[in-house]
Amino acid sequence: MSTSGCTPAHAHTPQEPRWPRHFGAVALAGLLLVGCGGGGETPIEPGAALRATASPGELTAHVRQLLRQRLAARQAGSAVAFDRYATPALAATASAEAVASTAAAPLSSSTLVQEAGIDEADLLKSDGRLVFALDTYSPHPDGTGRLSLQVVRARDDGQLDRLQTLTLPSADPATLAHGLLLASGPRRLLSLSEHLAPIAAPQPCSPLLPCIAADPMIFAPWAMRASVQVQAVDYTADGAATLGTRLTIDGRLVGSRRIGNTVLLVTTHTPQLAVEQLPDTATAAQREAALAALRPADVLPQLRIGDGPAQALVAESDCFLQPGSTSLSTTVTTLVAVDLSSPALARQSRCFLGGTEALYLSPQNLYLATTRSAAPTVLPDGRLRYPEGFVTDIHQFAFDGGAAPRYRASGEVAGHLGWDPLRMAMRMSEFGGDLRVLAFTGSTGWGVPADADGAIAPSPATLTVLREDPSTARLRAVATLPHAQRQQALGKPGEQVYGVRFVGPRAYVVTFRTVDPLYVLDLSNPLDPRQAAALELPGFSDVLVPLGDGLLFGAGRDASTAGTVGGVKLALFDVSDPSNPVVRGTQVLGGRGSFSALDFNLHGMNLLALGSSWRLALPMALVDPGNGTVTHALHRFEVGGAPISLRVSAPALDAPSSLSPWDLSADRSVQIGSTVVWLTQGRLLSTLW
Repeated sequence: MSTSGCTPAHAHTPQEPRWPRHFGAVALAGLLLVGCGGGGETPIEPGAALRATASPGELTAHVRQLLRQRLAARQAGSAVAFDRYATPALAATASAEAVASTAAAPLSSSTLVQEAGIDEADLLKSDGRLVFALDTYSPHPDGTGRLSLQVVRARDDGQLDRLQTLTLPSADPATLAHGLLLASGPRRLLSLSEHLAPIAAPQPCSPLLPCIAADPMIFAPWAMRASVQVQAVDYTADGAATLGTRLTIDGRLVGSRRIGNTVLLVTTHTPQLAVEQLPDTATAAQREAALAALRPADVLPQLRIGDGPAQALVAESDCFLQPGSTSLSTTVTTLVAVDLSSPALARQSRCFLGGTEALYLSPQNLYLATTRSAAPTVLPDGRLRYPEGFVTDIHQFAFDGGAAPRYRASGEVAGHLGWDPLRMAMRMSEFGGDLRVLAFTGSTGWGVPADADGAIAPSPATLTVLREDPSTARLRAVATLPHAQRQQALGKPGEQVYGVRFVGPRAYVVTFRTVDPLYVLDLSNPLDPRQAAALELPGFSDVLVPLGDGLLFGAGRDASTAGTVGGVKLALFDVSDPSNPVVRGTQVLGGRGSFSALDFNLHGMNLLALGSSWRLALPMALVDPGNGTVTHALHRFEVGGAPISLRVSAPALDAPSSLSPWDLSADRSVQIGSTVVWLTQGRLLSTLW
């Protein structure tokens, strides 16, 4: 379960249930961002571009000045922290990339990704022959939050050969699994996880530090040590796996991507500085002495190789400042390019002073986004309120899987990228060298559909097209939608955006309040984006997956004409004619309270393309509207036929009765030939399609 920097004194263990977004996790995330210091940031001036450090000591001099300003703000009565603690996000995904078959391997599915050719970490991976599963549930004798790597082979008869279970080293009590990445050449994979360990006593819950569990105590961000662990595992064709190089990086993991054999890690590190640990009774001279002793190593994240000593992850000369920013945050964002073909995991790093909340990687460029003002507050009725003038900064780095990322430009858009950190990346897309961003630009909204009841009109949405100006290192807005000539809003009054998917020169946007309008945006002329069409049907889709051949798959919730949310709804749209989208089929499963693995993570659905047809596998927890019982199973669907349709492919594969029916947070599946492998709560199940 992802947290935002505030951790309950009795945090959930990997074996405890993890609740889906629509049961309130989103609203809690908003509370955490507020409670962990987001409200202390000061809006920055437009055009806060990055600038490389020009001389030794410039970084620490800049941080010293920030710390003096922080002290003055606290002495003036400020009661909040100044650093935003980013939520660690699993890879945001929503489209399909099938693995091509070879003479020796059957056709198999791969992790769903946002951009073809750019892999994203997931709990279940396959090389087309072997299946690797990251187990976050099975108990360990020592009681620590260690992870296990399960290695199996899928057989043609639908059974599994269980080859090995490898325990991954960890000494920290709380472990968050982010997933696996497979090398494209050598038989090597990386396990990515985040580790939290208390370094101070917990504190009572308060409005500043709200609890996220039924517990009166909480660990504040400054009472926790966070680190990212990168564990290499080498394996043979027979599935024999051995531990390789292990890297431990200070901070939290924002996200990861793989191009070829280069893995890009984006982390944030908020240093715990000696001057801020001094008691309130410290004299001005004592504080100045602590500031004078500040070194780059105190500010920048460090690296450990295996059990070796800490060393510098990045040099001061490889870091950037934001001279136009008036934020008092000392958070450092680090970009680490790791060479998967190197047994020692050779790496190159860059950093900049400032936080990051979301990353998007195109085949040519990396974009990092962060909001420059306070996080939303959660109102008593569950709705969210955002400060007026909310702005998102975006930094562009050139990166194609080769050398370390190279800074190019910065820009900003009005609004924010939504309430769900897992879906923020889907609000950005590059096409033809332009970055398209869909942001909320109002001040009110809601985090979960149920909170829409009786709410005032939520935040309107605005599409902004940004284009790099190399002469000024700026991302400049060249178009927006709506605008003076095209004033039609993206969503009717009272609706809020849920699903967003960019596909080449088009974008698909779903809003919801009582019915589900699917908007088709024509972005073929980046200087004049426009709405091409809108299609209405009950419910909403918060996940959109382009299948190919002009077909778009949507997953979300059914709803009544009054907006009452019902069971899980799947929809197939024909968008081959952008001016006339058509529904080709729908499926509604379960009653109110039902949910799917997509409510936890966008990797929850499995998709395999078979020529002009597709197979989809999706774990669900369905509530019987008659008796309220819950059934946990893997459901299978097919898209295809003449006429094209969405239909149930085979009876659902039920989970063992010993498992919790409410926890789909780590449910994943993969198809290898005619065999389906399902990972649920640490167990691997299989069947023939």
